[in-house]
Amino acid sequence: MLTKNKIAFHNVKKRKGLSLFLLVAVLLPVLLLSSCVRPEYGGVAMDIELGIYDETVDTACSYFYFMWGKAAELEEKYDEAQEAYEKALVCDPEAEYVSRKLAILLVNMRKTEPAIALLEKMISANEEDIVVRSLLANLYTNMKRYDDAVKVYQDILALKPDDQHTLLLLGSLYARNRDYANAQEILEKLVSINQRSFMGYSYLAKLYRELHYYDKAFAAYEKALEINWVTIFAYEAADLYEYRKKFDEAIVIYLRLLEENESNVKLRGRLSALYLEIGQADEAIAQLRELKNYSTDITKIDLTIGRLLMDEKRYDAAIAHFQAMIDENSEHEMVRTFLAMAHLESGDKETAKKVLLSVSPKAKSYEDSILMLAQIYEDEDDFPEAVNILKNVITTEETRRPVFYFYLASLYRKKNDINAGKEIFEQAVQQFPDEPRVWYEYGLFLEQIGKTDEALVKMEKVLAINPDDPYALNYVGYTWAERGVNLDQALEYLKKAVAARPDDGFIRDSLGWIYYKRGDYQHGVRELKIAVSKQPHDPTINEHLGDAYLKIGDLQKALNSYEKAVALYKDKVKKEILRLKMKELGKEN
Repeated sequence: MLTKNKIAFHNVKKRKGLSLFLLVAVLLPVLLLSSCVRPEYGGVAMDIELGIYDETVDTACSYFYFMWGKAAELEEKYDEAQEAYEKALVCDPEAEYVSRKLAILLVNMRKTEPAIALLEKMISANEEDIVVRSLLANLYTNMKRYDDAVKVYQDILALKPDDQHTLLLLGSLYARNRDYANAQEILEKLVSINQRSFMGYSYLAKLYRELHYYDKAFAAYEKALEINWVTIFAYEAADLYEYRKKFDEAIVIYLRLLEENESNVKLRGRLSALYLEIGQADEAIAQLRELKNYSTDITKIDLTIGRLLMDEKRYDAAIAHFQAMIDENSEHEMVRTFLAMAHLESGDKETAKKVLLSVSPKAKSYEDSILMLAQIYEDEDDFPEAVNILKNVITTEETRRPVFYFYLASLYRKKNDINAGKEIFEQAVQQFPDEPRVWYEYGLFLEQIGKTDEALVKMEKVLAINPDDPYALNYVGYTWAERGVNLDQALEYLKKAVAARPDDGFIRDSLGWIYYKRGDYQHGVRELKIAVSKQPHDPTINEHLGDAYLKIGDLQKALNSYEKAVALYKDKVKKEILRLKMKELGKEN
């Protein structure tokens, strides 16, 4: 006849994935020490099945099933582990270590309600078991049952008022629930008990920051970092110093962080920017030069250094720097443009011109170089030479660019040679017939010389090539609105334009104006208010908003908008017309 343990061991041999050798080694002492109990029923497992098990404690049986459960859990057979732990508790209901293990397993299996029931049962059996209470509070927190979790933590503190772990968890829970007053009280109590609590001070620092108690936050950050220098926390402290414009303090932290990781590219870039904020350009440049040892984009760093030198008006140093870059690599064509700018800023226009002429047509900076060269001659009032440069570059396919035609036409317009300007644009559309921007710029040119009908035709050509061009949609839609024609289609055009460029105040003004023209004044006010917020210093948009306010009967807001427009208008005629309008409104009122 088999004893309880022999039958259990016999059954275990049949289970897959469990090492027989391991079980023999672990359970042999148990088998040798166990006594035979109730042999006629064939062991604990059979007793349970027959429902006739009594509650006699069998520690050997409990230990056996506990080990069985641990082995199953290691093999990620969680249902089997749960069954084994439960059987272990049948053998010994007082085995707290088994109950805890089962509770944790249930939590991991996301069987939260059974886990809660088990933990509450354990607490009822032993009200001073702080570990079990902590498990329950943690479970409530994970379930987002924050009030229940708070109650459990408070119960723990009633038993053990100075329990630091509980104070920390309760303080963080209060903070998570935005109960900042209680969070502050609990965390401050924690650090008063343990003045070396890194977590206490770190949580307090975050809390003070949230509450905008910046001086207290700085003190808490400093104390926490004194206790334990944690890199990510140091970054957090430096970020707050930057936010509060305490750049010197932020730099101290960044320098220490660099000692830990001198190859940190982002950190050196941040440090360089901070040095610039406090006017220490040499330190910023030194950091950038050091950065070259760790970055793969050396050219970008060198260009930044050169531009910094120019910003500092150290033109000789900038020229030397850019020239050294070219000497090191003659293919740095973009650098030539910067070199020319440095010569130009230093007052050496002739050298600047020579450098600009040396830029290859294949360089990305070629357009900028030619435009800068033409601009230099225009600033010198050497109109013929500026025109000559632009006419030369549009003669060959290798050097022509659409923007050169635009600039050349604008030069002719400034000299009132309108026909020559139109001829240049005609050449441009022949060379670039499918380029929307060419037609758009042609339309703007015609608008500027008062040829609105012709300009409208060009803008419609843009939309034929690209129906989604927001600026052409805006031009056509606004022009129709001003003329009071095609208002339905104009509205659709302008809605489409706003969808593509929602932050463009001028396009938003056009949408508000089409609503106004259609008699939908409420929508007009709404859109024009947004337009004013985007472009507060544009007089026309402010006047449009005044017109819309007037239509909805808000005279005071209309007058306020008109006053802003009058102050912003530079055109004396428009300014005077609006003043007269305001005067008449005042009389009517």
